This record gives sequence, structure tokens and C-alpha cells, in this order.
Amino acid sequence: MTLALVIALALLQGVTEFLPVSSSGHLRLLEAWFGIETEQTLLDIVLHVGTLVPVVIVYRAELGRMARASAAALREPRRLLADADARLVLLVGAATVPTGVVAVLFGDVMERLALDIRAVAACLALTGCILLGMGVLERRAAASDRPLRTLADLTLRDALIIGTLQGIAILRGVSRSGTTITAGLLVGLDRRSAAAFSFLMAIPAILGALVLALRHGAPPGQGLSIFLVGGLVAAASGTLALRWLLRLLQKGQLHHFAWYCFALSASAFAWTFFR
Repeated sequence: MTLALVIALALLQGVTEFLPVSSSGHLRLLEAWFGIETEQTLLDIVLHVGTLVPVVIVYRAELGRMARASAAALREPRRLLADADARLVLLVGAATVPTGVVAVLFGDVMERLALDIRAVAACLALTGCILLGMGVLERRAAASDRPLRTLADLTLRDALIIGTLQGIAILRGVSRSGTTITAGLLVGLDRRSAAAFSFLMAIPAILGALVLALRHGAPPGQGLSIFLVGGLVAAASGTLALRWLLRLLQKGQLHHFAWYCFALSASAFAWTFFR
């Protein structure tokens, strides 16, 4: 694999991991349209580490508070539920459980569906519909007098709902960020809190994908140096993409990516008919 291709894949992974357009869907279409093998184990590992970096950078304050609160709760267990930051750690963990259940029960079926480009195209269209739903929820919230909720108001029920819907994003073509932010808005969170919970949930999700990649081991003969460059590119592009997403979300413009998803879905469907 050449350096230019590694950089291109890292840029694609870094940007689409955070923007609500499905990184897995883009990689599957890249494989089909251009015959590029994207599932190189070592590359998988460094790109997943690379996309973890932006979340740590952007949410370093929240993660620091959560770490300190967890350490304090270990010394004084009764603070585990009383402290909002310690509770948030529990809720992120709780949200991961239904996602894992969906992965265990339906993961093989979802991976088989990914072999059919029409299924990937349908999932991209589903992402477009989810993003349009995000726009509807934002307009309803703006028109309502009811105050929006923050992370401090998040309940176990909310976390389980968001985590279950995150499980849908195992399907290639369904955006994890788009689905979970929309789910956060659905349970009444404000935009900032919905995004924060979505990307805090991304940490165990990315770590899980990293563990799966590590299980396969790094095949011999792969050049480590160019893949490390890929990890750095994924980290840099992912940080820029995440910051841009948060700005668009605050302006109420994130749902406009629906039209991009519909266009990409139509292109994928057309490719299956005219290839």
C-alpha cells in the first residue's frame, strides 16, 4: 500500500468518522468502486487510534472531570450516583451495553448485508432520513417553551435508548454520530449535550473496534512508518472535522448533510445498475 493511498484513506476515515455521513459506508463504496482493499489490519489499528485522539482533545475537560470523579468514587462509593461526572461514566458504560448486544446478535447479518452495495445505499438513505429527523427535532425544540435537558439530567433510560440506536450504526452506511446525536435530541437533550454524549460514547465504540483489529494481529511485511503517518493524518483531519461538526450543530445546520447522503445513496444505486 502506497503512502498516497494511506493518506487518502486516513483523510477519509478522519473526516467521515465524525461528520454524519458514515465512514464505514464510504469505505465500502471505495472498495466496490475502485477495487481498493481498505481492511489492512495494521492500518485499521492506527486509524482507530487516530480517530480516538480528536475525541480526547475536544472533550479533554469533560474526560478529566469524569476521571477525577471516578477516582473519588472508588475511595467513597456513595459518591458514584451523587456526583454528576461519576454518573456520566456509568451512563456511557450503560449505553454501550445495548450496542454490544445488537452487535453480538446481529453483527454477522449486518456484515453480510455490507457485501451488497444496494444495502449500503439503502443505509445511506436511512442516514439521510435520520438527519432530516434531526432537523425536525431541532425546529420543535426551538418552538417549544419547555427547557432542554443537559448531561446532568440524563437518565439510565435515556442512555439505553441512545445506546440501542447506536447499535443500528453497525450497519455500513448508517452514521453513528448522526444517529446518536439525533437520539440525544429525541430524549430532550440540548444540542451541546447530545453531541457530548454521542462522542463520549464513541470512546468505547472505537476501543471495541480497535480490540477487534488487534485480535487479528499485524501481518508481516507492512511498513509501519507510512501507517503511523496515516494515524497522524486521521487524528488531525478528525479533530478539524469534529470541531466543524460542533459549530454546524450549534447553528442548527448539521441536518443539511442529509442531502449529501441521499446523493451518495443514489450514486451507489445507479452504480449497481450500470456497472
